[in-house]
Amino acid sequence: MEELRVSVTATSDRFAADDDRWLSQVRVLHGDLGRETRVVTGRPTAARPGTKGGWLPDVAVLLSPAVVAGVVAVVKAWLVRDRDRTVHLAWEVNGRKGEFTATASTADNATLQAALEHGLRAAAGTDAVAGTDAGAVAESAEPGASGGSEPDGNSVG
Repeated sequence: MEELRVSVTATSDRFAADDDRWLSQVRVLHGDLGRETRVVTGRPTAARPGTKGGWLPDVAVLLSPAVVAGVVAVVKAWLVRDRDRTVHLAWEVNGRKGEFTATASTADNATLQAALEHGLRAAAGTDAVAGTDAGAVAESAEPGASGGSEPDGNSVG
């Protein structure tokens, strides 16, 4: 199965983009992701509208079925440490884009895992990931539960 390159952007409602405390927090996220999968440094980003932090480079994680659960655990653990944090995940497969925005209050492990597995299924052109039934994955993700959607408006579950 192909790996999926997922762009990961961390933002904060609380910290300025150049605040050393924020930069330290994002470096922790990048380091933790790097322990689960290969991380590729991307381009510097501007803060998203309505947020402050985010000028550290985006990173991309190379996602495979074997590391989905680990990446989900890292993102969720990092988010719950501060309610003002957001992680935006985005990918493109064969011209189709997918994205998922996770916050401490809106992302649960099952929904985040379903979104990432959806991207892997699209990358591989299959309906199942690592023996997971696609119907079961779809049922675990409530439509719109954490803002994840395809460009056509369909939920990523």
